[in-house]
Amino acid sequence: MKGKKQCPCCCGSKTGNKREYHVGNREMTLAELPVGTAATVLKVTPDWRGRKKFADIGVIAGSELVMEAHAPFGGLLRVKIMETSMALHRDDAVNVMMKRGEASE
Repeated sequence: MKGKKQCPCCCGSKTGNKREYHVGNREMTLAELPVGTAATVLKVTPDWRGRKKFADIGVIAGSELVMEAHAPFGGLLRVKIMETSMALHRDDAVNVMMKRGEASE
């Protein structure tokens, strides 16, 4: 059995399974955000076809959101932004860069 490895976010925690790494405050896509986690939008890919559509509902740099749920088969994500819950496709969510933050609820 291999030894435990240090988490890549430099938090000091060690784990034997790379899937158990602590995510920390690193950048990630909206599609990677775990359920129940709050995060801040860093940027939206400029050439993405739905950029204006999501800007209209508040998915812009600096806005905060909470991942509420993932669909059982992984196609849809439910996100709460401001006071609105919305669903979006995982394929679209990979175009939104996030920075994990503290839950404010």
